[in-house]
Amino acid sequence: MRQLGVSVLNKGSNPKVEIRRMKPSDCKAAGEFCERMMHWMGEKYLKDTYPEEAMEFDIWNHSAKRLAEDVRDPDSFAFVALHKGEICGIVQGMIFGKSGLAKFTWVAVHPEHQHEGIGIRLMTASEEYLRKKGCHKIFLNTLPALMPAIKLYMKFGLLPDAYLRKHWWGVDFLLMSKWIGEYRRL
Repeated sequence: MRQLGVSVLNKGSNPKVEIRRMKPSDCKAAGEFCERMMHWMGEKYLKDTYPEEAMEFDIWNHSAKRLAEDVRDPDSFAFVALHKGEICGIVQGMIFGKSGLAKFTWVAVHPEHQHEGIGIRLMTASEEYLRKKGCHKIFLNTLPALMPAIKLYMKFGLLPDAYLRKHWWGVDFLLMSKWIGEYRRL
């Protein structure tokens, strides 16, 4: 796999942040980062709206152990943002075989680094990677209460496709997607 160009990955308002593919050696720190960000998100936006058991499942699903499995899976992808060697952002996802469809499963940027263009840079790096893998569409599910995230996704070009009532853990979700290429049989 060719390295993604520095010109694409290092644009933004904080050039001191490096964006790169997640490595197996990142999994422990990335798992800890994901857990901190989920707790922060839960406290700030989801208190009394997202079940605790759902949050526990999400934390487990983005734990160091699960990340270590995903980083070795050819149908999974993850990029991290690093500031002074510390993870300050992450995007994870999966590719559905040779269907041309990919899903963002988690996008997070540390609150101290939000509004620096890091989320867009992480998703742009993923999009470039997914195009090279032959994907034509990216989608994600998000909670309607996460308005700052929804604004970020729309800035990136993801558009609402459906409102999913009582979907995951009995909670409403918004499905958003973006076309990134033409469908072609692989």
